[in-house]
Amino acid sequence: MRYGFPVRFVVCLCLLGFLGSGCFYREPVRHLSSDICLITPNLTQKEVLATLGAPDYKQKGEQGEVWVYREVKQSLLRKTPYIGAKLGSENYDVVTITFAGDTVSTCLYRAYNEEELKESGIDVSGPRAE
Repeated sequence: MRYGFPVRFVVCLCLLGFLGSGCFYREPVRHLSSDICLITPNLTQKEVLATLGAPDYKQKGEQGEVWVYREVKQSLLRKTPYIGAKLGSENYDVVTITFAGDTVSTCLYRAYNEEELKESGIDVSGPRAE
């Protein structure tokens, strides 16, 4: 009967270790729908980088340089391993920031569903710009 205490103690310690290990994992999270409110005309590129981080891709437009930020939001069913691609849905947040010189001239936010994104021609699977 003296062996019961150490076994329970070890099991409790393992459970606490598993629960506690999740508290220290910090993956950077971007919330475009709320962060976009911080972007105003006349902000510099440096200030935009400090607020939103590096854009997903950059391109040269007629009015100046364009930075595009995108975020994929998957439903709980879509996150299911192996069968998730056939279940649930994905929604996409896309922010397009146009610079005139070094300052923001326009900032547009748009939420897409899967069908709208395909029609728009925006690629959300490509690599990020660095």
